[in-house]
Amino acid sequence: MERLPSETESVLDIFRQAGRQISHYIIWFLSFALGLGLILLLHELLEVLLFLRVNPWHLRAYRVWSIFVLGMFLIVGMFLVEGYLRRARRKERLLSAYLTVLSIELALIGISAGAIYFRDIRDFLLF
Repeated sequence: MERLPSETESVLDIFRQAGRQISHYIIWFLSFALGLGLILLLHELLEVLLFLRVNPWHLRAYRVWSIFVLGMFLIVGMFLVEGYLRRARRKERLLSAYLTVLSIELALIGISAGAIYFRDIRDFLLF
């Protein structure tokens, strides 16, 4: 729970605290947007990997359930990220915490995009 401002705090201190709070939620929202992009990439990667290996009737079920399951992982992940960012804000290390979260998300996005790209190039070269 956030503490209430005391009589000795200046207006500038209150605005700094509010700015940190707002930046915390802006960073969290940007992380959520990157996570949503990651889900879409993972969904496409799963579809590419399963396209020739499963019955077409099963492929539709995999598509629908993969979005649901990946969405649940995103929700749990965003709660964990929000808690991590909140603890970092209290320690006044919000920027370093955000860079850590950003680097992990960008690495996962890069791996997923690379796998899709490699799969497309391999299929192009083989056919």
